[in-house]
Amino acid sequence: MIEYKFEEEKDFILHYARKLDRPIVIKVIEAGQAVSSEEANALAKFFWDMVDEIVKDKKNGEVVAGQSDLEAWNEYVFESIRAYLRNSGYESEWEKHA
Repeated sequence: MIEYKFEEEKDFILHYARKLDRPIVIKVIEAGQAVSSEEANALAKFFWDMVDEIVKDKKNGEVVAGQSDLEAWNEYVFESIRAYLRNSGYESEWEKHA
């Protein structure tokens, strides 16, 4: 299961998964785990696409899922997703997109 340092990370990730129209990522986050290499790849790729969106939102002064310090939340999500993928045997999927 994906373990978060902060419960709000899940809402933060889901915001971007919806914004970027990533139904596979939404499924993974809601289930709390990836069940295939395809899902793990989708999650890893999504993370880096999400970073690009965070940069845009930060420049525009956006508040996302109630959070205004988008850089900090990006770091929390990075640690959670990276740790999950590595610990679940999907390190190559993570490294492919890192």
